[in-house]
Amino acid sequence: MRRNFLVLIVAVLLFAGIDFCAAEKPLVNPKIQAFPLGDVKLLPGLFKRRADVHRQYLNSIPNDSLLFPFYKEAVVRVPSGSRPLGGWEDMSVDVRGHYLGHYLSACARIYAATGDTEMKAKADQIVAELARCQQANGNGYAGPTPEKILTALENGRQSDVWAPYYVVHKVLMGLYEMYLYTGNEQALRVARGMADYVKARTDKLSDEVMTRSLEVEQGGMTEVLYDLYGATGDDNYLKLAQRFEHHNFLDPLAANKDMLGKVHANTNIPKVYGATRAYELTGDKRSMDIAVNFWNMIVQAHSYATGGSNNGELWSEPNKLSQTLSRGNVETCTTYNMMWLTQYLFRWTGDPKYADYYERNLYNGIISIQNPTDGQFCYFTPMQAGSVKVWGTPLNSFWCCYGTATQAFASLASGIYFHDADSLYVSLFTPSEVSWRRAAGVVRLIQNTDYPEQASTRLTVRTPAPDTFGLKIRVPWWAKKGVEVKVNQAKVEVAAAPGTFLNLTRPWKDQDVVEVSFPMSLYAEPMPDDPSLMAIMYGPLLMAGLVFEDVSFRGESRQLDSWIEPVRLKGGRALSPMLSLTEAGFLYPDGMNAYGEAKPERDPIPLILQTRAPNPPVKFIPLYRVTSQPYGIYFKVTP
Repeated sequence: MRRNFLVLIVAVLLFAGIDFCAAEKPLVNPKIQAFPLGDVKLLPGLFKRRADVHRQYLNSIPNDSLLFPFYKEAVVRVPSGSRPLGGWEDMSVDVRGHYLGHYLSACARIYAATGDTEMKAKADQIVAELARCQQANGNGYAGPTPEKILTALENGRQSDVWAPYYVVHKVLMGLYEMYLYTGNEQALRVARGMADYVKARTDKLSDEVMTRSLEVEQGGMTEVLYDLYGATGDDNYLKLAQRFEHHNFLDPLAANKDMLGKVHANTNIPKVYGATRAYELTGDKRSMDIAVNFWNMIVQAHSYATGGSNNGELWSEPNKLSQTLSRGNVETCTTYNMMWLTQYLFRWTGDPKYADYYERNLYNGIISIQNPTDGQFCYFTPMQAGSVKVWGTPLNSFWCCYGTATQAFASLASGIYFHDADSLYVSLFTPSEVSWRRAAGVVRLIQNTDYPEQASTRLTVRTPAPDTFGLKIRVPWWAKKGVEVKVNQAKVEVAAAPGTFLNLTRPWKDQDVVEVSFPMSLYAEPMPDDPSLMAIMYGPLLMAGLVFEDVSFRGESRQLDSWIEPVRLKGGRALSPMLSLTEAGFLYPDGMNAYGEAKPERDPIPLILQTRAPNPPVKFIPLYRVTSQPYGIYFKVTP
């Protein structure tokens, strides 16, 4: 019992950024560490509203429907009245059951962050049923699809399968996180049985056959197998993780060669963050080089102004993006997975450029793809002028992006605060509270802010006794109008260059208050291969131009695979690929005239901008506020 308790504690520390490796293997000490989920609490504000809507949605999904394909595959009794889910969870779809793994992960993270026992009980019941299915199968398999699909993959019939190991990964990941965050020992046993089953299969394959199999999307198999190795110290999982490393993709990255053009994005990002776990648990410097080189390639040569990348799920050729604007840009899975990779790199280095990138994607690629009214998600973030967001439905979508979005909204608190031995880092600005265990007692930092509606934040220190430490606050890269810092209402001069962490090291006492403001700037981000094609940014926010009247599309009335068709709105009008703003001049806040003077009546919604021309003017709002309105992101602009 004592050993199991220690393993659990170590696992929690592992995910929090405290690197650990069982069996006395080399390990990498991060420069900064994330706080355990339970030490950060969201307070009323944008993130908490979105998280609460998400929890309500998760609670509405029946367990029996999530488990339906697992029951059928294991040939066990299906509870009376149970019905399968639709969309990608339909019983005719070869990736059915994938969502359950994401769901377990989300439940575990929510429990760890909030103590929601209802979510934990729901997830515990799913784990128990997966154990029952595994026992019925008799060979360790606990999957939702026929094992013959794996056989077809091994026999080279890739065209006959979709992504069998992608589904296996989701189940393993959900089980592992149930163990990691909730202490469910049964989940670890089922995960080990499933991993042992995979090892028995793959041990029979030649290296040639294994390499061929890795061309098919397999999710984060490498990472989760390294996770199991880290949690158990079992070298079998280390060897299996190494077997899933796809060297045909990873080797060019190690050599810093960008060969990403026309490559499927979501198949390959998880291979890279698998390398990050390899680096953490083995100290392999080459694996770190792979991750850093890949991140730089994507951010510098393949990304749009939102921070996301890819069109039609494929990356463009380097720096050739102007002809890729469509209704199928930026698959949500890829945004989530790049942010997951970015958190690894941020912990390793403490470099604020990773935090800046994380924030840009968080607002424009994660918050933006959730419908705030019912918690449904988008598959893509369209960029063609006149596009609309296509929302899924509660029980009949479950695209891959439903899974990653489900995890993202269960862990909105995870990127806000970090620490090292002597400093507390404030990386994101949102109403929240963090508890930091120090020698002098638990220090609490309470953050109050209306960010991003207001470019400032207020931090209150609560400490049982005076304590000296550094308070490091991120100065966003776009904060070029200067930063004002006050401590207890007194202005403080401090180095605060954009793209750094300002540092306040002093003896802190209870109720000390720090106020930081960094006015947002309005700026344009041009396409690398067409400088006249620009996106309008305001601080970290992509400002979407509203181009026509509201139109609402949902998954049941508009097939997802129709995204490549031209947009036609009321009256049969078709939009041109770009909306010309050649006479726009400049943007100004709505409610202000062209000279910056306040109009008598201000729009009640913050963060609205509009052009002086053409007539009628184009109104811009943050992309995350767009729900049913047709919009554009890139516009032709003349000097």
